[in-house]
Amino acid sequence: MREQNTDFFYDIDLDEDFHVRNVFWADARSRAAYEYFGDVVTFDITYLTNKYDMPFAAFVSVNHHCQSTLLGCGLLSGEDTNSFVWLFKSWLRCMLEKAPLGIMTDQCKAMKNAIEWAPTLLRKYFGAGMSTTKCSESIHIFFDGYINSTTSLNQFVKQYDNALRSRAEKEFEVGFNSMDTTIPCGSNSSIEKQFQSELTNAKFKEIQVEFRSKMNCSASLNGVEGCFATYNVLEEILVRDIRKERVLKVVLNKENHDFKCECSLFEFRGIVYRHVLFVCSQERIISLPEKYVLTRWKKNIKRKHSYIKTSYGVTELKPQMDRFDKL
Repeated sequence: MREQNTDFFYDIDLDEDFHVRNVFWADARSRAAYEYFGDVVTFDITYLTNKYDMPFAAFVSVNHHCQSTLLGCGLLSGEDTNSFVWLFKSWLRCMLEKAPLGIMTDQCKAMKNAIEWAPTLLRKYFGAGMSTTKCSESIHIFFDGYINSTTSLNQFVKQYDNALRSRAEKEFEVGFNSMDTTIPCGSNSSIEKQFQSELTNAKFKEIQVEFRSKMNCSASLNGVEGCFATYNVLEEILVRDIRKERVLKVVLNKENHDFKCECSLFEFRGIVYRHVLFVCSQERIISLPEKYVLTRWKKNIKRKHSYIKTSYGVTELKPQMDRFDKL
């Protein structure tokens, strides 16, 4: 892989008898993707253990199309603190010592001991809408049909490349569609139009769910102090088919259109939620500040990880790539 991919990074941990104990690697595409999607990472070791009893470890994030993206892999001698510490240090070195804002794990004791440099995410931390369960399921989808517990090391290298090629093709195809196809707005809202022009189709669809869900909200002005207006937003929700209500406080800065909602879901998922959108309607706000359109979700950015040469070059999509460059 290194011969075909000069930025391919690997590290090998040997025991006192010079037997392989742990291995870590990340290709150039994963390293470049970390620049855009390394703010929050999930670490997963639940996918498989090979016939050599070495757990397969994966660092995963989510890209601008809501797809899982691989940020490095490892094979470990065991699920102990020392192995995890070695792996995390190798991964950080690979990523030029730039730690993520947060990391999600399955919270086993050995892993908690190892990850002292990155707090486990709570809702108040940005999580790109990820959860450990979702990402564990995603990594299964990522490699299912390519590798399993009986795969030999020689087969593993080939099948690993095939899995990454498939994911790269899917990312490019979805990216091409985001640039080439416009999803119609469901309303006359200029804010919805703002999101339509800037977000990938996958994220715009999520925003449209929030616009539709505004109909379940109502709001009352609780008070105004200086430039700050406080609203109580009542939302009707269904919990196991039972109708319930909840009230959330939304604070608006009328001067710069900065919002703070008790749900904290913008801070966690990175998209504007129905409670804020409802207050926007009440206040007749026609556009939102740029901070509410996260760069990581934008479609009009050419991210360099998509163009990096790899050992699994996506030659089948060359005509589409040429057209994408011209968009």
